[in-house]
Amino acid sequence: MDQLAQFVDWKVMLVQVVNFAIIFYVLTKFVFKPLIAYLDAEDAKRAKIDSLATDIEAQKLEADKSAREVLDRARQEATAIKAQAEVLAKKESSLMISRANEEIIEMKAKAELDLANAHKQLETAMKDRILTIALSLNEKLFGKKESNVDFIKQAMKE
Repeated sequence: MDQLAQFVDWKVMLVQVVNFAIIFYVLTKFVFKPLIAYLDAEDAKRAKIDSLATDIEAQKLEADKSAREVLDRARQEATAIKAQAEVLAKKESSLMISRANEEIIEMKAKAELDLANAHKQLETAMKDRILTIALSLNEKLFGKKESNVDFIKQAMKE
């Protein structure tokens, strides 16, 4: 141990220990504590971000589920609306067909009535024409213009 004491200067050793203590104190107070606080804050931020990411993922899954439900409801409503529209279109088409049939029947009745009127007018015109021809023939044959007018009119009515 004497040999060791020869090589060691106790004053230098004491100064080195004091220097080490000062450096350790300065590093601890100004470097390590702020660094540890910064790292703890970063870990807290990372944990908060992870929890937010988990919450966002859960919200995303819930939103996807809600979107699928809304889409399914919309599809069902669209199917119901389509079915309603088809039923309404069938009713409307049958109503239009019945209206068209009624119009056709009315037009047919009017045409038949017009045809009957035209027939009567033609018949009346023909009777008048026949009467005129018969009277003219009577005048030429017998020389009398008014002699058998009543007889011819009576015969034409029958």
